[in-house]
Amino acid sequence: LPKPSERNILITSALPYVNNIPHLGNIIGCVLSADVFARFCRLRGWNTLYICGTDEYGTATETKAVEEGLTPRQICDKYNAIHSDIYSWFQISFDYFGRTTTEHQT
Repeated sequence: LPKPSERNILITSALPYVNNIPHLGNIIGCVLSADVFARFCRLRGWNTLYICGTDEYGTATETKAVEEGLTPRQICDKYNAIHSDIYSWFQISFDYFGRTTTEHQT
């Protein structure tokens, strides 16, 4: 992306924090509408890229780490995997689901 002479669509959604397990409200309010739009764009044949990832910075991450007796990195690893599994189960069609703590994201 982008491809010359094609309709190029870049989609993202709110980045979920890694301090909890996502529930249906998080999915509906955070990623579902972007997923529906990404699917619509792909069906139209548009060059579409839907990216998202977990937000692993901030006080919420540190607080959760202290609460669970883990390091912030361990919390990020744990909850990123949980988020990835849940979004996969719901068949959310990310082209890329990353993390804000990686070189690629920052």
